[in-house]
Amino acid sequence: MSILKSTKQEEAKTQNFIKRKNKTGSRQKKKRANRQILQITYMFVFLFLGLIGYIVYFVAVESKDVITDAHNRRLQQLEKTVSRGKIISSDGKTLAQTITENGKEERDYPYGRMFAHVVGYNDKGKSGLEAKYNFDLLRSDANIFSQVSCNLSGEKTPGDNVYTTLNTKVQKAAYDALQGKKGAVVAMDPSTGKIYAMVSKPDFRPGKVEENWSELNNSSSSLLLNRATQGLYPPGSTFKVVTALEFMREHKDYKKFRYHCNGHTTVGDLKIHCYGGEAHGTVGLEGALAKSCNTAFVHIAQTLNKDKFANLAKDLMFDSTVPINLLASKSRFSFNKNSGINELAHTAIGQGQTLITPLQNAVVMSTIANDGVMMQPYLVDQVKNVDGGVIKTTKTEQISQPLEKAECETLKKMLRKVVTKGTGTRANSSEYQVYGKTGSAEYNSEKDSHAWFIGCAEKNGKKIVVSVLVENGGSGGKVAAPIANKVFHAFFR
Repeated sequence: MSILKSTKQEEAKTQNFIKRKNKTGSRQKKKRANRQILQITYMFVFLFLGLIGYIVYFVAVESKDVITDAHNRRLQQLEKTVSRGKIISSDGKTLAQTITENGKEERDYPYGRMFAHVVGYNDKGKSGLEAKYNFDLLRSDANIFSQVSCNLSGEKTPGDNVYTTLNTKVQKAAYDALQGKKGAVVAMDPSTGKIYAMVSKPDFRPGKVEENWSELNNSSSSLLLNRATQGLYPPGSTFKVVTALEFMREHKDYKKFRYHCNGHTTVGDLKIHCYGGEAHGTVGLEGALAKSCNTAFVHIAQTLNKDKFANLAKDLMFDSTVPINLLASKSRFSFNKNSGINELAHTAIGQGQTLITPLQNAVVMSTIANDGVMMQPYLVDQVKNVDGGVIKTTKTEQISQPLEKAECETLKKMLRKVVTKGTGTRANSSEYQVYGKTGSAEYNSEKDSHAWFIGCAEKNGKKIVVSVLVENGGSGGKVAAPIANKVFHAFFR
């Protein structure tokens, strides 16, 4: 009996052990299952948040490009029922309009080539404002009675009109002054970012793009390229404004700076000459900037902190794309703390690997003119319906404030000497105050140069900044500065 009893007890213990083990195993399985469910839940939450994030990004950023894309079928449908709206200048002149000839609609450009790149074309695709405001021009916000009347009569509803910041007088002055030369001119209001003029040469006839398409695409002169926003050039001596500013920041006694220029200097294995081999004698910082002394600025650069120098340039949007509602190129700026002495010397005088657009140089000058505040440049003030009702208005936007007001005031005084006693005298005028900087930027081993001038003119509280680039123009003071002078005159008249 005791043996049987003992056996039953052992069996009971075994059964209890098996039950406990089964329970433990069951709990472990549940934990594993719960963990897997949790992981799947987290994965779906992550995917859902990612989808929401992309939708927000698409609506805020990419949707504009999709909406205005010429291949958007919705826009193609709108073209069947809406007559494309006008593009109008700030002084009320029509820059682009739709006309009907022999029962066929055609896009007409009353100013011909003058606004070719900035206004753009509407055949064989689209460019310029015709492309970027494609949706607005094909959307009709006319009053309901006009829309019903057009529908009943079988006519197209008039599209909305785009009112630009462009001024025909300033544009004409820039266009005429650049005539026969390759290059670009940008004129803007430094306090708001409004673009008054944007010229690119050589140009084309926007109303004849379809019939001249082969020539436009095969030309070695890049006729369709908007050099103002897409052309990349070494800034040359206009970059000395940045070098001078960094020197002022790092050397509070910068007024004591003195350097004797013999017309050339050697840095490492690099021999650098002043433009034309001219020897400037003993100069201070102001004199070096006024005379655009290369050797003085090469000497200055060797005293600078490379990191701070690079950061200042990037604060002024070097190595960035200037935000504007047109196709624009990203500038190139490779200088950093690891750059060698040769690259430092080249960068300080605007040569080497640095490349910028004429638009960006206008933004740099505008930041100085606007007491250190960098405004976002823009080309369209308002979109209105055919009855004059405002559909949308562009608000001025500040990009950043990379400079201090006191720094800008000091720079303005120095740049004033450039146009009164230095290389930029051909931009000066007795009718208003001008300050600016010339540049002659070498672009090949033959030492051929592009001509630059960036500057600001002020009178009775009104300001205009002009950036001029003439390809293979040589001297900025002789070639680019007079062009800026003509634009200044047109603006104040």
